[in-house]
Amino acid sequence: MQASRYHTARRATSLARKRLAPWCAFGGLVWACGSAPLCAADGHATLMVSAQVLPSARLRMASDLPQLQISAADVALGYADAPRPLLLRVDSNSRAGFALDVAALSPWFTAVTLQGFDSEVLLDAPGGTVVQRWLNVRSRSLELRVRFKLAATAQPGSYAWPLRFAARPL
Repeated sequence: MQASRYHTARRATSLARKRLAPWCAFGGLVWACGSAPLCAADGHATLMVSAQVLPSARLRMASDLPQLQISAADVALGYADAPRPLLLRVDSNSRAGFALDVAALSPWFTAVTLQGFDSEVLLDAPGGTVVQRWLNVRSRSLELRVRFKLAATAQPGSYAWPLRFAARPL
């Protein structure tokens, strides 16, 4: 009966070693003279955990993108206004604010003016980035009025919306 208890205890200790060995090695603990591991001596272990939340930003269009109608009068003036303001909402967990990337998708204009930020923004045809800073705010609604400076080759007609927007955290 003594030998049976010895083998059972030895088998349990061996199983405990296999299960706890990675944790003991990770914590810098060692096995002492073939006895039970030191980290199991007091019946509990401490595991330190930390988490880092990465900044993110999300852009939502609160209005549909309008179709643009460019008239002969617009071509003569050299610019065309969007028929209505764009309604955007930017949500971000960044404490510093967000950057709104604007990319041009059409060659019929040479610049675009955006009104509705802290100040008026003029971007060349390839587009650009508008930085908006804030303190402890998590979202911002924007109502942007858009004016396109037409290229010399622009023709009157109906055009799909020529800008793409994307938001990213600062």
